[in-house]
Amino acid sequence: MIAFEKWHGAGNDFVIVDDRGETGGLGRLDLGGFARQVCDRHFGVGADGLLIAVAGEGVAVAMRMFNPDGSEAEMCGNGLRCFARWLWGRGEIGLGFTRIGTGAGLLGVTVADGGAVSVDMGYPILHWSDIPVRTDFQGTSGWVTLRLPGWDASTLEATAVSMGNPHAVVFVQDVSKVPLEEIGPLLEVHQVFPRRANIEFCEVVSKTKLRVRVWERGAGVTLACGTGACAVMVAARLHGLVSETAVLELPGGNLEATWAGSASDTAHPVHLTGPTEKTFTGEWSLLLPRR
Repeated sequence: MIAFEKWHGAGNDFVIVDDRGETGGLGRLDLGGFARQVCDRHFGVGADGLLIAVAGEGVAVAMRMFNPDGSEAEMCGNGLRCFARWLWGRGEIGLGFTRIGTGAGLLGVTVADGGAVSVDMGYPILHWSDIPVRTDFQGTSGWVTLRLPGWDASTLEATAVSMGNPHAVVFVQDVSKVPLEEIGPLLEVHQVFPRRANIEFCEVVSKTKLRVRVWERGAGVTLACGTGACAVMVAARLHGLVSETAVLELPGGNLEATWAGSASDTAHPVHLTGPTEKTFTGEWSLLLPRR
């Protein structure tokens, strides 16, 4: 049996498993298959992702993240916040600042009393070849033109940003009217994105408030997305739409993002803050997929 805990941050939910030392034992498993089983909301635990604690390089612990479709993601902002809170609850880290390894490198997290966790998400990646975006689709003034045959609004303009994983941010007048379930899967696999992409639709409410809906790569519609919130914040700042700190309203709750950068000065880290909560603990005893 495999012990796990279920956590969420603004409704973005994760199953966390320890694969270190005597508590480990996932080495012979097909981790992608395990993620598909565990994240299934009908026949598994149900989650937006599987987080696995592994030994870190240069740090005590690192986090691997798998999507519900079994693909491995570089990192996940809300997942990292939940992961840090999980470590704190186990007495492995204290309140305050620490670093955790991820597929996107070492990232700093700060755990506060009351469950809030802040993450230094690092610098946004804006060079299209590094996001990556195919060069033949690159537009002007930071926009990428996305054409969707068969959809009513057949052409969209998106801002491409990487927060260690690729994102495309589309600004709209009313985010509630976006048929996300219809166009999200089309945009995720659009040929402009060689590694697929997370898709965010954003409505600018004010200089300090953004309303966001998310289609996550490998997961579909989710209630929140940490890296997505950061990508939206960066895109909004690049186009002069918000102040340095803004609240992002997502279906699962609010997150706060801060970025001091601008179109002329992008070398600033993005910070993300929000709540975390443990839902329950359990043991997985069903048949496990082997390599």
